Amino acid sequence: MIRLFKKKEIPSKNYIIVIIVTILVVLLMIFIRSFYLNYKSSKLSESIFSSQTVKQIHMDDFDFAIREVSDSILYVSYTGSNEIYSMEKKLYKELENNNLLDKIIYLDITKYTKGNKYINILKNKFPNIDNEINSAPMFIYIKDGAAVEAMSSEIKMIDYKTLNRLVNKYEIE
Repeated sequence: MIRLFKKKEIPSKNYIIVIIVTILVVLLMIFIRSFYLNYKSSKLSESIFSSQTVKQIHMDDFDFAIREVSDSILYVSYTGSNEIYSMEKKLYKELENNNLLDKIIYLDITKYTKGNKYINILKNKFPNIDNEINSAPMFIYIKDGAAVEAMSSEIKMIDYKTLNRLVNKYEIE
């Protein structure tokens, strides 16, 4: 019987090259995944509203800052949630399109979410609307340094429609 194909011997050097390339590909994938997870984590730990275009206050200087506010909407929210981040992106675009960014003041309550401490703090700061303060994210309309009304959602998501009701009701421009 005649052999048509000659059996080739594959040098062991080729096996070593394949193993090294496989190890490099696996290490590269681990590095890319680690980089992506870090990027995602850092993105979620900062609100879109903490940018330069939106006024921001902290709980430390809350009393002083609120007294200075004449006609604004306090946006109370926290970071670290995919849902909140995507909701804020949409909300920010709507606010930008309607030229309302200068009327928004952002209050980050991430440090106070454990045990819902922020609810007690806000109820103490705004006793006239304490029954309307229930869960973040929420909007609080402030006129002449005093809270007039608070709006939030039971599903812990708030959208432009909620803000639009507040804007239309008090004719905020």
